[in-house]
Amino acid sequence: MYHSVLTAAFFVVLVVLVYRKRQVLCPLLPGFIVSRLPSLDSSSTHLALSATPSSSSDSLLSRLFSRVSSRPQYLPLAGSSWSANLSNGLSSSLFDITANIHASDPRSGLDPSGAHDIQTIMATQRVTFDQARLIRHKQILVQNNIDPNTGLPLDSKAVTSLGATSRSVAPSTN
Repeated sequence: MYHSVLTAAFFVVLVVLVYRKRQVLCPLLPGFIVSRLPSLDSSSTHLALSATPSSSSDSLLSRLFSRVSSRPQYLPLAGSSWSANLSNGLSSSLFDITANIHASDPRSGLDPSGAHDIQTIMATQRVTFDQARLIRHKQILVQNNIDPNTGLPLDSKAVTSLGATSRSVAPSTN
């Protein structure tokens, strides 16, 4: 047990020393490794283990988090819009997207591949939008090994109920 604690302590001390002496050690590293390291400016030399408090912009963690937070968190999918979906006939009284248009919904619209599948079904089978949606939904269920009529899995090993079966139990005679 002491061996693992001493080994861990040794590596912690080694990491701290390498961090503290990084300006001396960096010139000894190959160029392709140095190019991947964060820049070493003179203001960051007093960071680790200093007794004086440093500002949040000087800390190593804040520099790392600033790189992560500068990435875009959400990028909308390119493709269709609500108005394009409406003009392509992908709306009905049961699936009305005009409310999304009037509300200036920021989402990008229907899934482009699903919209294309539904348009293909509408054109080839000459059905309405709602019927094409139902046909596509049943196709997806069949692809996932689910009965399209009942919604139950077709796999014989699937668990469909966890409750006990109702059996009549004869009253005990004591």
